[in-house]
Parts: sequence; C-alpha cells; structure tokens
Amino acid sequence: MAAGWMISVGVVKDGKVRYVTYAVAMANQAEAVKASLAASGGEATIVNSELREAHLKGLGLKTGELVAIHDDRNDPLMSRTWRPVRPRDTN
Repeated sequence: MAAGWMISVGVVKDGKVRYVTYAVAMANQAEAVKASLAASGGEATIVNSELREAHLKGLGLKTGELVAIHDDRNDPLMSRTWRPVRPRDTN
C-alpha cells in the first residue's frame, strides 16, 4: 500500500505552461491530487508513482504534508550541495 504519491501538475500562467512535481504524504490518491492542485494553482495532474514510507521519511515529510521536488524554473533538490558524477574509470 502506498504511503504517498509523486504527482506532476501542469500550471498555465500568463499564457505559458510550466510544471511542478510534488511528493505528497497522503495514502489516498485522490486527496494527494487535490492537495497538489491546491498548492500549485494548477489545472491538470499526472500521478507518476506511489511512494513508500521510506521515501517520505527521506524527504522529511509527515502524513498530510507535501513538498515540491521539481519545478521547471528551479530544482529545489538540486539546489542543495551537489557533487558531479565522474565516469567510473576516472574515480
């Protein structure tokens, strides 16, 4: 059983289309979609995959919370400290 859902939301603003992907800590898929739409002001969603408790814990989410994990304007997770991956033969 899913502990949460990864949901992409399409947002139309100023004649431009953008999208935001959320990790939502709600087991009920319909409620997760509603929360994503409310948080983004979006008009359409795609449920990408279910998330397990370990995924939500890794993101620091508690039941009922959601967090943007990707936005086409910026990438919240990649804005953290990042180390580029080098090809295996150069490590």
